[in-house]
Amino acid sequence: MPLPQLKIASYSAYLASWVIVTAVALFGQLLRLRKLTAGPNKLTAGPKVTITMPVVVGSLLQALAAFILTRALPNGPLHPQTFELAGALLLAPLGALLYTWSLRSAPNDADANTLITDGAYAWLRHPIYLAFLAMLVATGFLISAGMKLIVPALLYIAGSELRIATEESELAQKFPKDYAQYRSRTRWRYLPGLR
Repeated sequence: MPLPQLKIASYSAYLASWVIVTAVALFGQLLRLRKLTAGPNKLTAGPKVTITMPVVVGSLLQALAAFILTRALPNGPLHPQTFELAGALLLAPLGALLYTWSLRSAPNDADANTLITDGAYAWLRHPIYLAFLAMLVATGFLISAGMKLIVPALLYIAGSELRIATEESELAQKFPKDYAQYRSRTRWRYLPGLR
């Protein structure tokens, strides 16, 4: 594919991927709100959110990763190399697809007492973290961050590790037998082949 066409394809795929992620997230929240307000226990329905220090620090590290990456933006036009364009063209749609698949893997009647183990969760225990890592790396490719992508990627992974450790601990307490079986059959947390 000639470079001008690859640029158009890469930027179009990247933007479309973020539109899809945003639309899917908003649609999911609308469905959740609709479900919360439809039941007789309007104020008590829905999942409980546990906010712990590791979750807060992990979330801050993930946000810091995105912020640092934006600081790598060059002054003037972007000039990504061919391999960066190809990487973004591959990673952004894969990230959006994985995010969409992850949200669609939850049954419509799932609540805080449901352990989701099908769909994307049959392959990875925390696929949404990989989806956003793919989007972060795709962003780094399109802005030609080069070596400046390493620190944001490591911060994002560190933040994900903190959050996942807390989530897995909570799931193991809430679903002791089922989660142990799930962990044994779904080996990877969110980085296939690594973690």
